[in-house]
Amino acid sequence: MRALTLQGKSFRIADLPDPSPDAGQLLVQPLFTGICGSDLSLRKQMAELADETPSEAQDQLPIIVPGHEFSAVIVGIGPGTETELKPGDRVTGLPFTHSHDGPACIGLSPDHSGGLATLSCIDAVRTFRIPDGIPNDLAALTEPLSVGLHAANLANRNDGPNMVIGCGPVGLAVILALRIAGRGPILAADFSAERRAVAASLGADIVLDPATDSPYDRWSDLGHAPAQMSPLLARDFRGRPPGLNIFECTGAPGVMGQIVQSAPVHSHIIVVGVCPHDETITPVEGIARELALEFSFAYRPEEFRTALALIEAHADQAARLITSRQPLAGTEAAFDALAKDPHEIKILIDPNT
Repeated sequence: MRALTLQGKSFRIADLPDPSPDAGQLLVQPLFTGICGSDLSLRKQMAELADETPSEAQDQLPIIVPGHEFSAVIVGIGPGTETELKPGDRVTGLPFTHSHDGPACIGLSPDHSGGLATLSCIDAVRTFRIPDGIPNDLAALTEPLSVGLHAANLANRNDGPNMVIGCGPVGLAVILALRIAGRGPILAADFSAERRAVAASLGADIVLDPATDSPYDRWSDLGHAPAQMSPLLARDFRGRPPGLNIFECTGAPGVMGQIVQSAPVHSHIIVVGVCPHDETITPVEGIARELALEFSFAYRPEEFRTALALIEAHADQAARLITSRQPLAGTEAAFDALAKDPHEIKILIDPNT
């Protein structure tokens, strides 16, 4: 197969042996593969590993074929696999599987090649047929939209209002999930004018640039009046005091601590952005205001199915996340653009061109 590999700091296109599906797996030909924040984090971690490795051992660094959000067509079925799916079906699936070391993510593991290749293997039980009305490129958005849907579902303490910090693909997916569910109002903050415009088009009621306007000064614009801290509530108060949902979708250093420091009383903070670095928070700030801090990881299979249905029902909105489509040879430039260019949101790679 033809694949884009990452080893240390180097990308290259290589001819690799075709994978062979085990029992319970499907052999698929990826059609479109998205690049996300987890891929950018992987690249950074691989580069750091290369810096720590002696020059004579660089060729021993792990080789990874990235790509964990993709649409595909089935070209083979592993022996003994029980499934209603068949060769020729267009599919998308959860990029998680089992390995000898426990659960692993396809496209983020050297043992499980991802969608930046002409062939890959995915688990049949976690694979869903793409409805006929969904084009191949939009189907590749199922995975990131599932991330946003899961985060929105976790925000079950307060109906709203909602604040979304960071309007990359995940933040926009949170906005779309909230809006489709009728949960508002929504405030969205991002440094990129292009991303703010998409956030507004997906249903954010207030969009702002945090470089010039602090989102933490806009509670009243959302119609939110923070409740009293718990000891000052009325003597006969019952139930849960009204609060705010705050979604941290950047993964940027310091943002989590800033939210904990600034959130109003009884807020529910959902951390969605990939944060591989250390974060510093002052617990007493969260204790005095009884903040709920929750971490969102991936999604559940049923949410993946729901996200696919949302794409079918709201194709025009989902398409706004895609800013460009590139051939496999353009992958490294796509990684660079997503890391540095605020104009980009979701870049899809066609591994077959």
